Amino acid sequence: MSTMLRELRLSLNQTQRVRLQSALQRLQDMASLASAVTVVADTVPVNHEDSILKGHGTSDLNGEVVAALCGVVERVNKLVYVRSQRARYKPEVGDIIVGRVIEIAPKRWRLEINFSQDAVLMLSSMNLPDGIQRRRTAVDELNMRSIFEENDVICAEVRGFQHDGSLHLQARSQKYGKEDVFSHQCVGLLSS
Repeated sequence: MSTMLRELRLSLNQTQRVRLQSALQRLQDMASLASAVTVVADTVPVNHEDSILKGHGTSDLNGEVVAALCGVVERVNKLVYVRSQRARYKPEVGDIIVGRVIEIAPKRWRLEINFSQDAVLMLSSMNLPDGIQRRRTAVDELNMRSIFEENDVICAEVRGFQHDGSLHLQARSQKYGKEDVFSHQCVGLLSS
């Protein structure tokens, strides 16, 4: 049997016909998605509706709805918004994260984890290298740099959030701690 495809006749068997139809359907789906993709300052089509609601990622410019960020245009009833394709990580209690040490402060390390705020790993929230559970001393605080230094990549667990939104970590298990398997190239990916 032959199928007409832009003035081109192809002789296809049943399997080839099914695969072609499937591929054409995927192309149509991708084309409809591509038409919904927008960049900053693109006009968002709203068909001149009066009661349209401008949501997140949109702005009003000379009476037209324009995109304020890159993403996909979404519509829910009369609400039009732009959903960003690049969202930041939103940690939850119990998540295991990988972060990069960016500062050593008294009794704590600050880590960059690709979240809106840096995370904090307290000296008291981790196992010491000797593995003995004991009270942390001033000597332990002085030796913090021997445990983790700036730019070390470490693995820890999200312990909780403070009232100001800051994130607290813990590393009280042997499975947490410094990760030597990450190269310096991976560290750059963590902060992007």
